[in-house]
Formats: sequence, C-alpha cells, structure tokens
Amino acid sequence: MKNKQTTNREYVANTWNELLALVKGLRGELPNRQVWFRGQSNAAYALLPGLYRNTTIVTKELWLFQKFRQLSLRVFPRRTEDWEALFDMQHYGLPTRLLDWSENLGISAFFAARYNRNASQAAIYILDPLALNEYSGINKIPFVPDDKDIDYRSIFLEKRPFAPKYPIAIEPVFANDRMLAQRGMFTVHGDDITPIERLCPKAVKRIVLAQSAIPEVLDFLETANINEYTVYPDMLGIADYLRRTLL
Repeated sequence: MKNKQTTNREYVANTWNELLALVKGLRGELPNRQVWFRGQSNAAYALLPGLYRNTTIVTKELWLFQKFRQLSLRVFPRRTEDWEALFDMQHYGLPTRLLDWSENLGISAFFAARYNRNASQAAIYILDPLALNEYSGINKIPFVPDDKDIDYRSIFLEKRPFAPKYPIAIEPVFANDRMLAQRGMFTVHGDDITPIERLCPKAVKRIVLAQSAIPEVLDFLETANINEYTVYPDMLGIADYLRRTLL
C-alpha cells in the first residue's frame, strides 16, 4: 500500500519500512539538518505540555514550582539552577510547560508503540528545533542552564524582558539517567496555548502510525534492545521490564 498523505502536513505509515522512508523524506523538507523526534501513543493527542492540558492549573505554575523546590530539598541535593529543578519536575510527572523530544527515532518509536492500546493510531513527530526558534527570533538552540539569555524564572514566570508567545527548543544538561538514556531534548511552551503543530507549522512534520505498523515497530524495538529498562534505567524501569517479560 502506498504512503498516504492525509493533509498537507500529515502522512500515514502502514509498515515500519514506510515509516523509515517517510522520516528520510520529511527530514529533507525541513529547513535544517538537525531534527528531534517525539512519539505519541495516540495520534489524536496534540503537541501540548502537561501544564496546558488542564487549563485550571495554568495559573498555579509559580506556586507549583516554588512548592516543589521547597519540599524536594530533603529528597535530593539542592538545585542551584531553576532549569534543573524544572527538569526534575518533568521527570517525576508534574505538569510543566516542557514537552519531551529525543534525538533518537528509536526512543520515539518506543513511546509511540509500547503504550499504544490497540484502539487508536499512534504518531511520530519530527521537529526542526532551529526553525522553531526562528519564530521567537532566536538563531540557536540554547543550552540550559548555561545559556543565561534563556532564564526560566524571569522569562516564563515573571515575563521579563518579554512574555514568550512561541515554544522554544532547548538543549538541556542531562540532569538524570533517564534524560541521558533517552537523548532527551525539550521544547518549553510560551504563553500561547495553541499546539505546536498549529502554531509553528513550518517547524514540524507528523507521521501517523497505522495499527498495521505497530507490531513491526515492536519487533524492531525488541531487536534493537529498546525496552523499559534501557529507556528508564532506574528501579521503576527494571520493575516494568521484568513485569512485562513475565506476561
């Protein structure tokens, strides 16, 4: 079956090989060579971070950040940088304005296929981070927390020297083992709650994974040794991996 383009920015992969071919072709359509990937287990989900999936908590961002820093001090060493504290919040599943991406297509395929519940199509997004940052007039991918031009507290919480509208792609220090294992990158959403694919269409491509492709993706993951343990190299990942292999 031929690859089917469902909209001017959306494609469907019916097999693993079709996915690879589409990724190769779509990378060439993006302005820059560097791309990031994101896998979503349900193609209906938009590119919105956890903070914006429930509008009632958006106004509580500052309170949540300050409370996390206060209460987490006894659990692990004090974070001297706000960005590192924000990465910890994302790591532990708290709602933030961060959205996870990876430099590794295989990691994104894991998130798209492993958690797909056979009731819906999955999706792989391809992001050009430099093209995304051009929307905000930024000609680089800031490395945080070292890059002092992009400060979480002043820009995103205090809105100075500007209130950010567009998402910004950032390259983080790998603050924990999961970020390293997943080759994790982030976009940090601005104040416009429009999903990235609608707000910044020139920077992102989307491939829908048909249900027929999911078993082939899972076979690839097994062969490539991409599983709960290698993606989550901690005790929770070990437990999830062993629990699945028992079934």
